[in-house]
Amino acid sequence: MRLRSAHLAAAALLALPAPALAQGAGQLTVRGADGSFTLPVESERGYAVVAGSSLERLGWRLEVGDEGVAATLPGGARLRLGFGTPFFHWEQDVLQLTDAPYASGGQAYVPVQLLVDFLPARLDTVYRFNEAEFVLEILAREVWSAVASEVDVTEPASEAPLEPAPHRAGPSLPLVVIDPGHGGRDPGAVGSSGRSEKDIALRIARALARELRRDGDVEVRLTRDTDVLVPIWERGRRATAWKGDRPGIFISLHANALPGRRSVRGFETYFLSEARTDHERRVAENENAPLGLEGAGDPAAVSPDLDFILRDLRNNDHQHWSSVLAASIQTALESVHTGPSRGVKQGPFAVITNALMPAVLIELGFLTNRQDERLLSSEDFQEGAARSIAGAVRSFFERYPPGRTSPAPGGGR
Repeated sequence: MRLRSAHLAAAALLALPAPALAQGAGQLTVRGADGSFTLPVESERGYAVVAGSSLERLGWRLEVGDEGVAATLPGGARLRLGFGTPFFHWEQDVLQLTDAPYASGGQAYVPVQLLVDFLPARLDTVYRFNEAEFVLEILAREVWSAVASEVDVTEPASEAPLEPAPHRAGPSLPLVVIDPGHGGRDPGAVGSSGRSEKDIALRIARALARELRRDGDVEVRLTRDTDVLVPIWERGRRATAWKGDRPGIFISLHANALPGRRSVRGFETYFLSEARTDHERRVAENENAPLGLEGAGDPAAVSPDLDFILRDLRNNDHQHWSSVLAASIQTALESVHTGPSRGVKQGPFAVITNALMPAVLIELGFLTNRQDERLLSSEDFQEGAARSIAGAVRSFFERYPPGRTSPAPGGGR
């Protein structure tokens, strides 16, 4: 049996973007090939849940007992959830919800997180979650056909569909690549209350993406937007390919840990260079540790070509601009972080090594410190950090790239 932790995106309705709230905080829309229906969402115990029978309306066969729920997707997965515990079984894996299923009034209730995070992540050919609209899509036609025959489905309106939102991405727009650290079987740092680095990084990454997309001045991409493990070397490579010849920056989001000194808290922003202190070396080693999970050899040996890469970055002025971006972000975070600013630092981080553009890695706080763990887990801080970082990015693009002859994105706002 394998034990895995996944506190994913569901503080659910409370953490939804504005478009999702606009459609109604009390329901989840389920959409298929030829129609849709809704599932009521409740929050009797302070977190968003749906009735256990909602799984039946998604194609699962359900058995409810005194201790929990067992569900089977015909021809697919099996899962077992216990009342009062966030841990549940998916096949042979033990996974963890943010909140626990429970029974009340003869009815079973399960966190909506199960539907919007775990089903799409583990059955991506069957389900897909549209976070912007708070819609769970059923992709598998055989599952939708079985579901539609059992529930009242509202057919799509016959009038002309709404015009899609304008596509704001394009080769002429500067690119911002947001990299939520860790993911999948690599949780990163884990706090005393069970908060994991991978989940906090993903939530702030999503908030930052929403904030940057607001004005349409930049194209935004995430190296991951679900709980998956993307190889470290792949992240920078993808970012470089996406950027092409236009201006672009790379922002990797992380949380720190120092188990032996739990009083230490605060935030710091790194750019790529040789580590100068024991602390910088320790942080780089921690963040490079997933290389071992990926079969990439010794995580301490970041790259035999680091000296060559640093020379190349200096020749292209990327290292200078990375330090400028790091300083701007570090200053911006001072307005929302209650811990000390630990300054701009440097280190040989694999994740930003092959992002051939200005690149930074932000350590948003120490999960081993209770105050920082509570802060980083707060929706207010996550949204505030996203706004602060976005403001720093907009200010950065007013100066970068050097020699621009047209107004910078966000200029004059």
